[in-house]
Amino acid sequence: MSKETYLNIFKKYELFRSDIYMLTQEKPAEIFFLFEEVCEELVKEKAINRQLPPEFIKNAKLFIGQNTFVNVYFSFIDNRAFFLSDLIDFLALIKAAKKS
Repeated sequence: MSKETYLNIFKKYELFRSDIYMLTQEKPAEIFFLFEEVCEELVKEKAINRQLPPEFIKNAKLFIGQNTFVNVYFSFIDNRAFFLSDLIDFLALIKAAKKS
């Protein structure tokens, strides 16, 4: 999977922007579903995932593994939105770094 796979997931939910947290009232279901789909991809052994900060992978693994503390934390839409916002920003940095 490449970075484009993640970007396509964000586009699928029409949340292809770094200020996702501004849409928590307008698109809560989309944010919840996007977060879960992104976590499912983050736990896979893919080259793109090795380029991401380990905190993304660790949190995704704990969430998928039903860690109580992590799941309570991510039960709040704001926390999911900020996680997604940080991820999409980091993906943009990967893109910019490759162009340089």
